[in-house]
Amino acid sequence: MSLGHVYEREGNVYHPTEWAGSPWSTRHQHGGAVNALFATAALEAAAERELRVARLTVDLFRAVPHAPLALGWRFVHRGRRIARIEATLSEPTSQQVVSVASALLLKDEAQLERSWDQTPPPPLPRSSAEPMKFMSGTRADFPPGFHWSFEVALGQDEHGAGAWITTPLDWLPGQPMSPWQRSAAVADLTFGLSGRSLSQARGFADDAWRVPLINVDTTLYWEREPVGTWFGFRHPLVTAERGTGLAEIDLADCEGRLGRAIQALLANPAPKAT
Repeated sequence: MSLGHVYEREGNVYHPTEWAGSPWSTRHQHGGAVNALFATAALEAAAERELRVARLTVDLFRAVPHAPLALGWRFVHRGRRIARIEATLSEPTSQQVVSVASALLLKDEAQLERSWDQTPPPPLPRSSAEPMKFMSGTRADFPPGFHWSFEVALGQDEHGAGAWITTPLDWLPGQPMSPWQRSAAVADLTFGLSGRSLSQARGFADDAWRVPLINVDTTLYWEREPVGTWFGFRHPLVTAERGTGLAEIDLADCEGRLGRAIQALLANPAPKAT
């Protein structure tokens, strides 16, 4: 059963509900909601050209305001087999851009046989993952928003740490999220959930969190069309040195490996007391 919906739509303007909110401030939207918005633009463009979304990159140079925003996109390359779009979220009246993204669209050659037989290790079985509380505090500690909707399970097997995640939120009133939108939304947790998976598996030192980090983008590669509502994170990797780093995961769905998600990280230390 859905908890509620993330947006209400009026033309190309998306009005965020309480469920679009961020844990950091009532004035900002959650990165997962923003990722799903840009996935919506990529899907619209792909349908127009009869192509498939292969990559989505969302830049998060600043927080996205919790306010009505216009979703726009344009082709910067429009080929028969390859296309690329740039997408924007902007303030409807002033048209000031608040966030940008790009997407790569490729022709899906359904009649071609599999070219490579290389088989990566399978996703962590759902049966091996234990449900966990995603938010560490209570609803009195954090604002309402997207973060309260996540259902997460962590585990490990002979191939290493892994996780499964979903959100039961609808996209619009009475309209469920598509697998594309949902997989883009949960990919916002590439760093956060990778860190938790590694910590649980004791894959790095206890003081690995000594420098606070934030992700400033999300790049998601889909090898095929996603299916289902739960998405698996596998082979988490987090690196950071001199204030920058990367977080990476293999992404899966109920049919197996789906693609890869990568985030650039930036040190975000608390201000020094004066």
